[in-house]
Amino acid sequence: MNLINLKPNFRQRALAAALVSSAALFALSPAGAVTFSTPDGVAGQPRTSTAGGASRGDRCLAGAEATAQILPLLPNTQRVLTVADRPTFFVYVPPMTATIASFSLQDATSEHYRTRVELPEQGGIVSVTLPEDAPELQLGKDYKWYFELHCVSELADPDNPTIEGVVYRMPVEADLARNLEQAHSPVEKAQAYGDAGVWYDALSTLALAREARPQDSHLAASWNELLASVGLENLAQAPLAD
Repeated sequence: MNLINLKPNFRQRALAAALVSSAALFALSPAGAVTFSTPDGVAGQPRTSTAGGASRGDRCLAGAEATAQILPLLPNTQRVLTVADRPTFFVYVPPMTATIASFSLQDATSEHYRTRVELPEQGGIVSVTLPEDAPELQLGKDYKWYFELHCVSELADPDNPTIEGVVYRMPVEADLARNLEQAHSPVEKAQAYGDAGVWYDALSTLALAREARPQDSHLAASWNELLASVGLENLAQAPLAD
């Protein structure tokens, strides 16, 4: 199935969900640290550097130091997990002259979803959430996603810089379900996901909370710790783009 939509508004979608239980979600956690544990049976290791990550066609970026700095916010593992049927994907883009990118999600045989993404002029962390009218991810199935910056052409072009990532949807196992039920704040909820090795949900939980409470130093510290746990500490201060 080939679906083409405008970029989902992550802030609106995420905040609407958060307001349902905002009193419980935004209670501060005494623990503080949020880290990611590589899930059992998944090969991988923490990144040692955030350098690199983009393919050919860097010339649309603004400044030589920005080249090869388009990065997916992912751990360095062969399989990256979610329990969400329509997860959120995050990419860091530096300041650049390109204004549009495309995001596509594919399984082994066909394209699952495609959308155009507006890029922030000053750079930042861009998010793409699968909308409700997109097919949900199937349990136990691997997908690949691609983020292509339209530098050379507004159409797909081998010279456009492109990064890629992977996602695998797993069921909510009993231990994770119990830990989520006992979580009383975004930090505790994110740590439950992190302990279970469920990266996408740990990251989006904290991103949601930071969107709602951008001045909360406790949430900022937890965000920094989560990114640092997978070698992405250089991106911790990057703004979350609208």
